[in-house]
Amino acid sequence: MIFRVMSIKLKLTKRGISACRALGLIVSLAGCSTASIKNPGVVVGPFHKPANYHLANRVMPDDMRRVALLPLTSALNTVEHQSGRAILQQSLQAEIVKSGLFEVVFVPSSKMEQLTGRPAWRMIDELPVDFIDQITREYDCQGVLFSHLSVYQPYPPLNVGWRMGLVHLSQASNNGSVVWEIDEVFNAGQKSVINSARRNAIKNGLSDPELDHDFGLQNSPRRFGRYTAEAVVSTMSRLSSGSSFAGVSEDNSKLSAQGGYFKKLFSRQ
Repeated sequence: MIFRVMSIKLKLTKRGISACRALGLIVSLAGCSTASIKNPGVVVGPFHKPANYHLANRVMPDDMRRVALLPLTSALNTVEHQSGRAILQQSLQAEIVKSGLFEVVFVPSSKMEQLTGRPAWRMIDELPVDFIDQITREYDCQGVLFSHLSVYQPYPPLNVGWRMGLVHLSQASNNGSVVWEIDEVFNAGQKSVINSARRNAIKNGLSDPELDHDFGLQNSPRRFGRYTAEAVVSTMSRLSSGSSFAGVSEDNSKLSAQGGYFKKLFSRQ
């Protein structure tokens, strides 16, 4: 009798678990249906893939263990750009940490000024002769990452433009070698870009598909900026042996940053 009661309870328990799973599946499908009906682009695209970048040898150097992230600069010094630098500096640092490519240490503007005489430097600037020595001595790093906000429009359609260069420091080069650089603009007015931004937000649990159809990402520089930072960092991700690097252009002339935006202070691998 006791066995029979336990058996009935067990069956009821299993039925309860199955019912819960079924309910969860229905809710999940309902969410996907909402996203696909109101904004089918989140599911079927088109999606944006950064193309204007270059990764030397298609891999990160093996000894790139720590990288000094320099203060983000921008094309203008307006209130909008100052706000954009503050928002995107945090997003960029967070995405690099999340990528696990290397340890990243942020160099504050105050420390940069103490070491080099200026709070921020662009890669096209005429850098001090001891610039690299000062950074490596202070932070014991194998790389320096320059980042520049070329475009920043915090109102619809949102626009964020990144120009960045990762310099590998080694004894083989005097000033370092550029191993990765990018010059990319993300325009939320383009269907492929906003589709990618929405898909990214949903993937990271930061978005409501139904709300974001009408507002949300398109009116949030912080959320849109987080997506652009992740998209940029993903182009310098470490590759497994023998894998191909999708999106790398073999035609370096397509990359305006290559030998153009960045001053030839650094050699290129």
